Amino acid sequence: MSGITIGYDRRNTKSPWSCRWCGDFDFDVGKSRRYAKSFRLKVEAEQFAAQKKVEFAQGAKRDKPTDIGLHKFCTDCLNVKKSEVRPGTISLYNNTRRRLLDFFGPNMLLSKITSRLADNFIASLKPLNHKEELSTSARHRVLRNCRTLFEKAVTWELIAKNPFKDIKTPKIITRPWHYLTPDEFKKIEQVASLRRRALYNLAYCCGLRLGELLSLTWMDIDLENAEVRIQDRPAAGQHPPFYIKDYESRTIPMPQYCIDILTDLKTYNGQTDQTPYIALDQQQYKTMVYKWQMYRKTKRPWSNRDAQNNTLIRFKEYVKKAKIEPDGTLSIHTLRKCCITNWANEINNPEVVRVLSGHADLKTTMSFYSKVTKEQRVKAAAAIDKLLEKKTYGVTYEGR
Repeated sequence: MSGITIGYDRRNTKSPWSCRWCGDFDFDVGKSRRYAKSFRLKVEAEQFAAQKKVEFAQGAKRDKPTDIGLHKFCTDCLNVKKSEVRPGTISLYNNTRRRLLDFFGPNMLLSKITSRLADNFIASLKPLNHKEELSTSARHRVLRNCRTLFEKAVTWELIAKNPFKDIKTPKIITRPWHYLTPDEFKKIEQVASLRRRALYNLAYCCGLRLGELLSLTWMDIDLENAEVRIQDRPAAGQHPPFYIKDYESRTIPMPQYCIDILTDLKTYNGQTDQTPYIALDQQQYKTMVYKWQMYRKTKRPWSNRDAQNNTLIRFKEYVKKAKIEPDGTLSIHTLRKCCITNWANEINNPEVVRVLSGHADLKTTMSFYSKVTKEQRVKAAAAIDKLLEKKTYGVTYEGR
């Protein structure tokens, strides 16, 4: 295999110096491909040749990667991703693919997407729903998806460098959320139905996500041992599948307060709505089964939240009836945040809180340790008052 040679072509007045090398031997055609790159100065050609020699010595490919269009690459990459991530995540990747194709065009060669173009793409992102501005979290998600997609291109040796790798991550502005005190939570319970009370308790007392609540069955509840199990459940017959976020199965202890309400609901179910799902009455259960049948016919991916509609709207109605005025976002997911905050304040081991919460990353769990409640603010002020009220000896103050 020949090395890299440097030549001079006096006919090329702009870039007379060139580096030439051969690729790997191709047994199909019986020879190696030849490559060349021109330079204006000899020193530039020598520097390039030295760099190439180091790369080849480290095992780099001598041949240039096969170039493909952006549409073809995205299609191949997402086909592989379908076996690696959940359907909901694939939906987010499809949104990113749509943005890439709209900006660069489907026939854009992958090797032509430079870091400068990638930076311009992120800077020019607009909301798909025609709002005025894209949120920082949405911009961050698109950038993260682009990094993952193009890192796959590097792995496949389609490109040498990920153009999105060094783009600065936009700082996410965290929206304040309302910490619901136990007294406020009980006010919501007083105006909610028995079934809704059970759901809200599983969120506030056990930290369940909305999708987990809507997909929870009585088989997942162990009243005798006071536990609720969150685990993957494949599709079976007329029942859709249930997917755990981050593939983290977990078992969560239930307080007696939550057990009493679930026991009342189970007794009520035995008399009226005999459905396997805790969140669904008889009519809602029939609707879910019909929706799942339609999804299978149209090959539409099922999401855990598809089990029930208008869940958030109903919760906000109860918040209004309870005469609670939140000082931040307040949703069913906020109940989960309140639960994790309460765990964090009472349990000194962050890893225990992480496991109970179902977080894949401890950093996510630790963010709840920095949530300051109103009661803690009052205690902080009271602590200073207590210090200032202590008598000091040998110190006199003159004037005001």
